[in-house]
Amino acid sequence: MSLTCEEALELLPLLALDALDVDERDVLEDHLATCAACSAEAAAYAETAAVIALALPQVEPPAHLKHRLLAAARQPFAIPSPPMGSGRSQRRSIPAWLHAWRVSAAGLVAAMALVLAVGSLLWALNLKAELDAQNGRIATLSERAQNYQRVTSVLQAADTQTRLLSGTNSAPEAFGRVYVDPETGEGMLMVRGLPPLPQGRSYQLWVVGSDGQRQSAGVLTWTDRQGNGYTLIQCPDKLARWQSFGVTQEPAGGSPGPTGSRVLGGPI
Repeated sequence: MSLTCEEALELLPLLALDALDVDERDVLEDHLATCAACSAEAAAYAETAAVIALALPQVEPPAHLKHRLLAAARQPFAIPSPPMGSGRSQRRSIPAWLHAWRVSAAGLVAAMALVLAVGSLLWALNLKAELDAQNGRIATLSERAQNYQRVTSVLQAADTQTRLLSGTNSAPEAFGRVYVDPETGEGMLMVRGLPPLPQGRSYQLWVVGSDGQRQSAGVLTWTDRQGNGYTLIQCPDKLARWQSFGVTQEPAGGSPGPTGSRVLGGPI
């Protein structure tokens, strides 16, 4: 039996928790031996599980807890004195005491089992939350690395051209640059000094044709407090088709056409 990468990824958290049976572990380890990507994921899960285990605080139990547990454990054995009466009535009452003792002992065992089960469940839920958070951080870092790689490829391309953008009356101190491949239209927008984006808003880059037609070339969803930011762009055609660039503030995610005033602009 062999596993797909998707099936293997589903089993990796259980492997990190040592919760697989022998057959499942053998099949998964056979897959990891031949798949570098899944093996790297398994190492990340194992590292996270180890860090979480070491990070758990060691808490000294309160002194009164020991006395309470010992008192509860001794209580079932405190058999009361037999009632006064004939020996025959005494013999009939003994099974009742034993029955009471068995019920008390069973209750104590059930309570202890419940405490252990709840503790294990909480530990498993906390571990899953930590693993999910770790996976989220890994995904974010991976996305950033891909973006940096694309930015680097744009800036290092032999055919990349630069266009300067100047601020308008709406943002006189702002300026920007567009780095773009004139043939593919792929590039990057860099801005500085724009009004910082409020929540639910974005900046959108437009290419403008000789007939006044405007089409979106990208959306900038984040700036720092100084109004600085960058985003990857994609012009809808070769750069030679268009005459100018413009940047407007739009609702989050961008608009089909400009709705805000222009804050940056420049010729192509």
